[in-house]
Amino acid sequence: MFIRKAFYWWLFPAAVVLPAWLLIGWAAFNQGSGWSFLGLLVLCPILFVAMLVASGIVMARRSVRERRAVSWWDVLLFGLWHLTIIGFGFFVPGATGWFAVLGIMLFVATFWVAVWELLRETRMRVQATFAAYERAARPQVPAEPVVTVDDGEYIVIEERRDVR
Repeated sequence: MFIRKAFYWWLFPAAVVLPAWLLIGWAAFNQGSGWSFLGLLVLCPILFVAMLVASGIVMARRSVRERRAVSWWDVLLFGLWHLTIIGFGFFVPGATGWFAVLGIMLFVATFWVAVWELLRETRMRVQATFAAYERAARPQVPAEPVVTVDDGEYIVIEERRDVR
């Protein structure tokens, strides 16, 4: 549970920290041209928005807000996505392109799993609400007749009606 709670608190700061890491990593590890820096200046705001969108969809789930913990699927996908961003920031020659492709694929997977979890949880909550309203709206079955016998015994006659 500690890991899931830690990811809950990490999601929004990560939207600032990880794009900043890319700029710091470029300055520390890159021997490339200014064109790659210009590419990073375009990439970092896009990454910032993508991380905010994915985190916002996760936070839209009631279970996440109530427990203040994300699901294990969120931990797996966000964790792998963040690791690829960190790996990309080291600018290892030959691996940077692979980190970029893997990061994009993990963003897509993270986004759609977050949407699927949100829709599934919302559907279950709406179905439970409708079921509660349906139970409350059913007409009450009248009281069951009781027949008494002379020696003090009670015989209960039950009528079973399926009212829907």
